[in-house]
Amino acid sequence: MALNATGTEAVLLSREWTESHNVPLPGKDGRVVYPYGGGLPVMVCAPLHVCILELEPGEKIVGEPHIGDSIRWEISPTASGSGPDATPLVIIKPRIAGLDTTMVVPTDRRAYYVRLESKPNEYVARVAFSYPEESQQKWQEYLAKQREQQDKATAERVADLPNGALENMYWKYEIKGGDASTRPVHVMDDGAKTYIQMPIETIHRELPVLVVKGPSGSEMVNYRVKENMYIVDRLFDRAALLQGSGKHQAKVELIRQTEVSKGKVQRQSSQAQAPSGTETEAKP
Repeated sequence: MALNATGTEAVLLSREWTESHNVPLPGKDGRVVYPYGGGLPVMVCAPLHVCILELEPGEKIVGEPHIGDSIRWEISPTASGSGPDATPLVIIKPRIAGLDTTMVVPTDRRAYYVRLESKPNEYVARVAFSYPEESQQKWQEYLAKQREQQDKATAERVADLPNGALENMYWKYEIKGGDASTRPVHVMDDGAKTYIQMPIETIHRELPVLVVKGPSGSEMVNYRVKENMYIVDRLFDRAALLQGSGKHQAKVELIRQTEVSKGKVQRQSSQAQAPSGTETEAKP
């Protein structure tokens, strides 16, 4: 029976994967290492010699391996080490040369599909695997943990701000320009001083210079830096963080949403109002 279009396409895709060039890499102690999932790994064995297929430490074989030619190939399990991190091994021996078959090894983490070839004298003693997807997942977990630690450190530093009451801080600052490494995490003031909190990693880098924009242009301002926190002994309506010079200069603008002068006027007006509920005694 001829294959239909779907079956033909499926065969072509499978053949493309099995015939793809899965480049083996040298590993320690004589291992030949294949990237898992990169193509069909090939184990070359020889009669009277032992080949070892090494799986991931801690992995468990959950069923007997299935082999296309179980008569002329000997397959037996063993392990290296002990305990939950023991490394499962599959011992492979061909009875004669000139064989070509495939084998599946099911585990609790994945299924290994391997091609087995037997030659008179040529053989690969040890085959192992690398796991690119698992390495990527470990990197993602590491970066997520790093971000969590940075967020925790940020929260602790914000909690340590002077006056100890975050609800009394003015937070409405617009931050324009820059990127994640140069933009402040928070900009706030307590009515007398301004606090600019940079990303925690800037502790190990050169910090940008802070300038305040006044009526006559940009001007330098007195400030001090404690770890990743700028402490400015005044308020400002507009300021900028500058790093570098010329056309390569990086610039981040900080804009207070309510101008300082207007904020002072509003506070003075509210303080000038008489307390509610008071009355003036009339004289006769």
